[in-house]
Amino acid sequence: MSDQYRDDDYSGGYPEQQYDGYEGDYYPEEAGYPQDYGYDQPPAEEPVEPRPEPKIELVDEDGIRAFELATLGWLVGFVALLPFWGLLSDRGWTWWIWTCLAAFGIGAIGIELTRRRKARRLQAEELGQLR
Repeated sequence: MSDQYRDDDYSGGYPEQQYDGYEGDYYPEEAGYPQDYGYDQPPAEEPVEPRPEPKIELVDEDGIRAFELATLGWLVGFVALLPFWGLLSDRGWTWWIWTCLAAFGIGAIGIELTRRRKARRLQAEELGQLR
């Protein structure tokens, strides 16, 4: 490696300008530092008026319609796969048909449970209003 990059004789300062970061700047003002770059003060932010929160109403608060649509989808899947029973059986994929049938059955139970839950909630609301 060349000795041109060695700083053995470096004393730690530059004699032509001593820098003391705590006592002003070593750049003379007449040299144009600190420079005025033409930036204005940022515009004052106007206070933002709080907006009222929009009231969002639930489409189906009981979940009955969701259960009905999902259960109907599984029934459609079951019926759509029945004509392909032989093809699915040859490939060992008859589990698709049984999955659709089982999901339809579970969905039917879910519909009944959500209807009962809604009836209990409505009954509790009526009793609460009568008291």
